[in-house]
Amino acid sequence: MKIALATLNGKTVTGHFGRTKAFVVVNLADGAEAGREVRDVGSCTQGDHPDPGHRRRHHDLVDTVRDCQVVIAGGMGLPVQDRLQGAGIEVVLTDIRSIDEAVQQYAAGTLAHDADRAHSPGGDHH
Repeated sequence: MKIALATLNGKTVTGHFGRTKAFVVVNLADGAEAGREVRDVGSCTQGDHPDPGHRRRHHDLVDTVRDCQVVIAGGMGLPVQDRLQGAGIEVVLTDIRSIDEAVQQYAAGTLAHDADRAHSPGGDHH
């Protein structure tokens, strides 16, 4: 199973999925980490999303992790959450910032999803 963690620096889970610069993709086998890679999606040059639809950016983000079963982020908008789930990808939103800790908790089955970390378009960003 592959899990993708949204990140800006490769070490921490980003608080806002839409501003993600890369994903740390971890391969889990038998509940343990079996490999890790970083997938760049480029820097977010859209600032605070001047395109209200965010369609191109969201498309690029989802395509980068299409082969993953899970995406972990600190927060995201409901439209991209729906897009990920529509692609068969589980979304886990968390306040855990350490990528290593989030991977360990997910592998152990203890990483809780906080649905309140999702926001409607134009809503609060975490």
